[in-house]
Amino acid sequence: CRGCDCNRSEGKVLILATVHDTFPKPIAARHFWISFSDFETVSAFRQQVCLNQPQDLPTSLEYMDRDSFDVIERSGRILANVIKLVGASSSMVATLWKVKLWIEALPFAGASLWCDKILYILNPVFPSVLPSQISDAGRKMDHHISMSVGEFGNGSMERLLDRMQSFASHHGKEKIAIQECTKSSEAAGLVAFRFVAAPAFRTWCIGNGAQGFSVDYALPKNGVTAPALSTKPIKRMRYSHFGCNVFHEDLAFGPEVDVQAAKTELKQVVEDKCGGRLPAEHGHGTEYKAPPETQARWKKMDPENVLNPGIGGLSYGKRYGSGSSGNRQL
Repeated sequence: CRGCDCNRSEGKVLILATVHDTFPKPIAARHFWISFSDFETVSAFRQQVCLNQPQDLPTSLEYMDRDSFDVIERSGRILANVIKLVGASSSMVATLWKVKLWIEALPFAGASLWCDKILYILNPVFPSVLPSQISDAGRKMDHHISMSVGEFGNGSMERLLDRMQSFASHHGKEKIAIQECTKSSEAAGLVAFRFVAAPAFRTWCIGNGAQGFSVDYALPKNGVTAPALSTKPIKRMRYSHFGCNVFHEDLAFGPEVDVQAAKTELKQVVEDKCGGRLPAEHGHGTEYKAPPETQARWKKMDPENVLNPGIGGLSYGKRYGSGSSGNRQL
């Protein structure tokens, strides 16, 4: 057995391990930041360029909107520079994060906010991890894709890039701007920028005295339009693993808004009007009610209900008997 032991769970865990082959490492790779004037053009680019042929897909395809760009630039520079320098898996990053959590747990009024308030104040002093031309494009246009393309010996890279150039020629510079990262440090900057989206959102909210929530959801393969909300947020970060149509949203509101009600509304719109599912990546926990077929599978795997009682709307009781289910389900 190779690799790290399983070391994180929401309760007891049953470890089922399998070994799978993955796709080979590309012979060559190129990295791009592509900015768009409107979401319709982004959606067309996804369908006509990125997902047009299954044999030459991008190796990475990450979307982010203007609010995501602005929040990360304003509140995520310090962490992004650290990650760009040492890598996200570095022990240095882990240590710094543990120190932050330790400070936030101190028994003093406001201790949970100290670190993010300091980060918010100091962030503008640090440089952006993005090359200047990409930063300029981020401020001029409202929708962006970070895309990596690999060559696997079958001409896949050339075919995809030919489609991209044809698309750009058809839509023009007013609709699409393509920037290539030719240095490894520039490519690392793109990865770090996207990586810090969630912690940057927390820092931004605390720095601006806002409240907020985060969700992840999956939409049908051609459903990419943002779910409509009755209450307009101050910031609505919408970023996505664009190829598989999994979206993350971080929404910030003023103190007068009932954020739990806003989150419930968003979930209902995603599932009832957009045909999507929540959650997409991070598990049901005790917050979301799982579909009946999922609950039935869990019951079959764990008839005594000893692994994760209360998960996905199930009972906390032994053998799923009497015992209240999670009361925060959406």
